[in-house]
Amino acid sequence: MSTAELFMEPEEVEEFIRDTLEDDALNTYGVDDGPEIGLCPYTSFYIYHTEDDYLPLVDKMVAIYKVFEKLIDEPFQLVWKDDTQDWLPADDKRLPGLDEFSTLARIQQEDLRPFWIRATDQENPAATARWAIDGKICDGGMRYTTLKLTFRLKWYNQNKTRWQSFVKDCIAQLQPEHCYSGFEVGNGGFNILGAYESDVLERICAYYFYGMDIDHTMRMGSHSYRYHRDDALFYPSLVEGDDPSEKYTNPSNLGAGLRTPTWCFLLPPFWLAKLGKTAADVRAELDDPRIEITTIPYAVGPHNPNGEPALWIRLGELDLHPVENGVPDLLVKANRLIRPIRCDYLNLLTLDPWMDDPNPRFDYESAQRWMRRFDEDSDWPTADKRKAGLPAPAARLRCPAGQPCPREGYWHTPAKTGSRRHFRADEIMPSLGGDYGETIWQWAQDQSAPT
Repeated sequence: MSTAELFMEPEEVEEFIRDTLEDDALNTYGVDDGPEIGLCPYTSFYIYHTEDDYLPLVDKMVAIYKVFEKLIDEPFQLVWKDDTQDWLPADDKRLPGLDEFSTLARIQQEDLRPFWIRATDQENPAATARWAIDGKICDGGMRYTTLKLTFRLKWYNQNKTRWQSFVKDCIAQLQPEHCYSGFEVGNGGFNILGAYESDVLERICAYYFYGMDIDHTMRMGSHSYRYHRDDALFYPSLVEGDDPSEKYTNPSNLGAGLRTPTWCFLLPPFWLAKLGKTAADVRAELDDPRIEITTIPYAVGPHNPNGEPALWIRLGELDLHPVENGVPDLLVKANRLIRPIRCDYLNLLTLDPWMDDPNPRFDYESAQRWMRRFDEDSDWPTADKRKAGLPAPAARLRCPAGQPCPREGYWHTPAKTGSRRHFRADEIMPSLGGDYGETIWQWAQDQSAPT
């Protein structure tokens, strides 16, 4: 791609957005015979640990890899060979067996190097995958160990319970300090070739979709050994003689706080304590029939002395939330909850910007505005577009029985007293019969969940 020319012309942008919304496999875009990139669903885990956890985490990721490989409905095309640092065909006999991973990991640990477990169903690792795994086990220094799973949207829509159960099992095994799931512009998390194109497409899509996330594990996955108050328990040689009042947090990485949730996110004991909330407080603030909150046991440790559980929170259905449909109320509610510990200054770029770049990319100011897009005083993407996206007044939002529900939320009908109930978008509105005539459902003025 030329960095002196537009990556996508305006008419190409409009076509890409339209095709993405219409294609249940999700659309991709590429130029100059480059890799095809687009939006895809993902789940990522950020694990804070000590050096002693390095090899056990390798074993856990190998186990997750084995389960993940049985879920996918398209075979991997490429697998990363960590000892030679290159991609090989997945059926190449030179590849190590999964049982050899631990041996290779011990060698990497002795060399103080991270160990990778990587695979993609694409022939180019820079292309947006439908199925991919990217695990990076670090030595427990200043970076999180990370795992990203890219999954196929069409498969997920047919296997929602199976996938959600698998993710919860992964959380229970890995005990991460961060976990997010939603849509992103993806290349499997590998962040290699195609990084510039991904940065540009992220900025373009951010204008059209409230439900897009940005998850760069290689750029965001630093925590700094100093940011926990009890780091002396983890790294006494690094913090010996330090003044505890001078703990440093890099505000551009996830060590500083949570990322803006767009679908599923984790509140582990550490961040619950930082938030000053109990699990009961969170459930009360997020009390809504569309929200699922799952309690996941967490082990007793230096950052969880009382063995408090984590909360895995799913905000309705997986959705890109087009800006034209208005600001999603569940995402507003969740971000109001985590706002005190939100990482507003997170670095969103894989590559730094340079002068005379004709393509849209995030900068310091726009990145902050985007992170705060669900705040009540936000003007993202523009004040006019945000206002235009607000739902129609209740009196004008109607839907006859037998038609798909135009907007998720609470509806009622004059055909029956006490008829107020919640409908999902595209759910067929029922007829209540009786002598009233045709059932016409109306958008409820009060959208709060029943108490």
